[in-house]
Amino acid sequence: MEVMEQEAAIFESAGQAVHVAFLVMAQEAMQDAPLRMALIRMMESVKLENGQRHWLDQLRGTRSGAVNFGGLTGGEVRAQCAMITQAVKTKLPAVEMWVLQAKFGETEHEDVELGDRQLPATAAPRVTRRFAFSAERIAAIKGLSDYFQPQFPHINPFAMDCMLGRLYANHKKLDISSRDLAAQFGGNHTKYLRASHKLKNQLRILEQQAMARLEPTFIDHGVIEKFH
Repeated sequence: MEVMEQEAAIFESAGQAVHVAFLVMAQEAMQDAPLRMALIRMMESVKLENGQRHWLDQLRGTRSGAVNFGGLTGGEVRAQCAMITQAVKTKLPAVEMWVLQAKFGETEHEDVELGDRQLPATAAPRVTRRFAFSAERIAAIKGLSDYFQPQFPHINPFAMDCMLGRLYANHKKLDISSRDLAAQFGGNHTKYLRASHKLKNQLRILEQQAMARLEPTFIDHGVIEKFH
């Protein structure tokens, strides 16, 4: 892919580029304005870190903020995002790829009607929304679980899966507490708190390594500025 000519790079950092790219590629192709509104809705639905909240505010308020779509069509933005997600799959060691897929991958949902015999037949059905990790995120979490298991020999492998899922849960209905883990897998809940803290630190380091590894590719393609 050739570098697209534009006044400024689309994103201000590799982390921002990866996050938005996963969001965009999880949606059907759309033009600039609907794409911007879809990104706003998606970002409002998940937990955000400080930097992500900052560029969400920019995305809401101006076309030339931290996420710069100026001069690009929705299709061109999507093409850049496809390059970004492909780079995650081809430029990184497996464990770093899993970290990004687990963090930025899609959270799926389905709306399920609830039966209620006390309601009249003509009443509108009640609906609940069920949330779940996408297949890609589940595979990434499983890969990370297998990778970290030797470092935590006293943690049940299934508990390790749950701990990682908890760290990457971006919706409260996907969360699970340390006390829940203790009740299900045994031991004191503080054991899972300590292990989760250690896991979180190692995952942060792996994510930083992944972003540093991706930066040269993103700079070459004009996705981010050389100095940001």
